[in-house]
Amino acid sequence: MNRNSRALLTVTLASLFYLSPSAIAQQDKRASAQMVTDQVHFHPGSELTFKMILNEPLPEGANFSVRLSPVMTDQEIAVSSGEATNKERTEFCLHTKLPDAAIAGEWHIKIVYLSLAETAWTNNTMSTNDMQFIVEGPKNEIPTKATATIVQK
Repeated sequence: MNRNSRALLTVTLASLFYLSPSAIAQQDKRASAQMVTDQVHFHPGSELTFKMILNEPLPEGANFSVRLSPVMTDQEIAVSSGEATNKERTEFCLHTKLPDAAIAGEWHIKIVYLSLAETAWTNNTMSTNDMQFIVEGPKNEIPTKATATIVQK
């Protein structure tokens, strides 16, 4: 065995030692998603397509719903997972149309709900990466404060 082979074997054995079963078992097992989009700027009324890549296969009969929203306010758009684009059920291509009155500015994924088979409602969620995109258009001022008074007759 030459010196390079011995060095490679030493590094490999050291790696196996440090990746003990207990260390591997402690890795995060929550469902997560990775998103990919070719464009980052859209206009109100634009078509939006993005890919979700799950860390584990989606169980048969299950689905997920992605809620997109502007960062500065809550104008949620729900996008359903639909059918998987691969046989492993880990990749999904989602399509939606931004509202004609979409708030201009930075948008993101607010939440992803995971519904298992034959479930009417769920609190199960999937974590995602921080995919963001920009909706271009005139800035809309959103009311953030109000004063209330009682009026008696």
